[in-house]
Amino acid sequence: MFKSLYSGVSGLSANLTKLDVIGNNIANSNTVGFKSGRVTFNEMLTQTLKTASRPVAGGLGGTNPQQVGLGTQVASIDSNFIQGNFETTGKNTDLAIQGAGFFILSDGQSRSFSRAGVFGLDSEHRLVNPSTGLKVQGRMADNEGNITTGPLSDIVIDPTLVVPAQPSSTVQLMGNLDSASDAKGTVMESPSFLAAATGNDFLVDMSGESDGSLDLNAGDEIHINGRIGGVKMTDATFTVAEGSTFQDLVDWLNTAMTDAGQNITFTLDPTTGAVEAANNTGSTVEGLSLTATAKTQFNNNFSFSSSLASGDTALSSELRAYATEDDLLSKMYDANGKALDIDLSSPPALLTLGGSVGGEPVENADFQVDGTTTLGDLGVELQYALNINSNPVEVSPEGQLVVRGEVGTSATIADISITEEGRLNSVLESAFTFNETQQAEDKKTFAMSTVVYDSLGGEHTVNFNFEKIAGENEWIWDANMEGNETILNGGSGRIRFADNGSVSNFTYDDDSGALSFQPQPGTSDGASNVILHIDYGEIGKLTGLTQFEGTGNLQSIADGYGTGSLVDFNIDQSGIITGIFSNDTMQTIAQIGVAQFNNPAGLVRSSNNTYTLSGNSGQAQETFAGVGNSTTLVPGALETSNVDLAKEFTNLVVAQRAFQANSRVITTADQVMQELVNLIR
Repeated sequence: MFKSLYSGVSGLSANLTKLDVIGNNIANSNTVGFKSGRVTFNEMLTQTLKTASRPVAGGLGGTNPQQVGLGTQVASIDSNFIQGNFETTGKNTDLAIQGAGFFILSDGQSRSFSRAGVFGLDSEHRLVNPSTGLKVQGRMADNEGNITTGPLSDIVIDPTLVVPAQPSSTVQLMGNLDSASDAKGTVMESPSFLAAATGNDFLVDMSGESDGSLDLNAGDEIHINGRIGGVKMTDATFTVAEGSTFQDLVDWLNTAMTDAGQNITFTLDPTTGAVEAANNTGSTVEGLSLTATAKTQFNNNFSFSSSLASGDTALSSELRAYATEDDLLSKMYDANGKALDIDLSSPPALLTLGGSVGGEPVENADFQVDGTTTLGDLGVELQYALNINSNPVEVSPEGQLVVRGEVGTSATIADISITEEGRLNSVLESAFTFNETQQAEDKKTFAMSTVVYDSLGGEHTVNFNFEKIAGENEWIWDANMEGNETILNGGSGRIRFADNGSVSNFTYDDDSGALSFQPQPGTSDGASNVILHIDYGEIGKLTGLTQFEGTGNLQSIADGYGTGSLVDFNIDQSGIITGIFSNDTMQTIAQIGVAQFNNPAGLVRSSNNTYTLSGNSGQAQETFAGVGNSTTLVPGALETSNVDLAKEFTNLVVAQRAFQANSRVITTADQVMQELVNLIR
């Protein structure tokens, strides 16, 4: 009977412990990094009333033992190290651990471990838990940003930390140098001039007596039309080729007539460009003409006569071709076939040549024209009138006068005019209306600049200038400084480009191989000389500098930096603390250590959300996040408690009911004992 009392008491005690653990879990449901606990029970000793017996051979079977339990006891109180959720805080010293591991904290004598990454800086700039003063452990970096070896120590983030200057050693040049950077002169072209066609002129370039081009193209077919004594003439066809000349057409006509036995001969009049047809057939020729399909202008100019008696001749219209420099002005026509009509009734005629150069009118020049004056003579006189020394005025293959001025905007040519003195000659004036086909431009130069640093962190601005060599894929470059620095070597050179726009050669005028300068004037003490290697890109590849037509962004970037002071820091996933300095550089300051254990459940809970070693936890394995493990740190966040309130409330109800049931066992046993006592009454 007393056994039931003892069992009930043990149940009460065990479930009270469970209630204590559940209560602690619920109380710490908002504690950063808290790991919930759980309670497990074991049955206590049992009393054997009867032992088991073996079966008897040929007799009774075996019997089971008879035992009475003596209650329960707490078997274990375990910590649940399952990962908690993350709460973003944005504070750069708040850290959460993802995966296994603990932060290592020190009070100066002993170490403790925690999952709570609520950290900040104390008055001595140490990284600590601000609520306990425990100092975070890790390894500091040396002056060059390399993590040192040795035991873990306090992490100090000194706001007076500085990064020493790093002198520049390389300047990288990038961007496009416009291939069309040569200085240019004005180019002006007149309309085409025409002259009487000759046998050497190409059919595809010829014009009629009026209304312009014959509009013949390669592939067009020319046919002979007409009747001789009422009989149709030959149906031979002439196919126009790119190189077919006027004489080729005349020769074909005569050959076709001969082959057909039709005695008509064709000759070319070199004075007028007309074709003469002579009828020697002995019969009347009717409707003699040449035609090409859909070529009205050609057809109109090659109609000879509606009726040509035997022994008579007939002419086509006069044919024109592009003028050459040897053609006479007095026999010249405009692009529409109209005669320039220069009055040579009492030669010489006088033409007035005018225009402007560089925005200033030139002095009008008088040019005398007689029966021997050619279009080329006019070009020479126009060149002198416009003060052009380098480029003769030329006659193009299309019969245009082409004027090329001196290079640069200061020599811009405009307002060219040619008039006949004492006479209004509208055909002449309109024929010499020049159109600008190229504007004058000054030579383009390109520049870029960059800041470089000396050994003391002083800033120096280097300017690079590029000037193209006219007509070449080559540029002259030079460097200059904005201050009192002195360039010692490598201050100029040349850069040449291949036809694909890539650099083919880069040289220094003094063959020094690098640009060097003295940072301070004279020989005064100070920073050492700066030597800069110019990185212009890879030879033959489109990296660095290029040369294509069109502008591009030019820039130069130098390495090195001046002295910088710490302005901020951040912590990455591996716990490396990186300082951000005022010179736009970053350098490692320290790395936060983490501890791992063979049996983290064996750690002893201590105050302030920390753990200490026990005999069953194993020694702390001091390492860093991500070094041979899957542990990472989450900056700017905290790990929340892993307490599951729904589960804890359920466990609370279960423990409460178990406690109530055990109390009923005690009450019932007490009543039975009371009945036993009452038996003696």
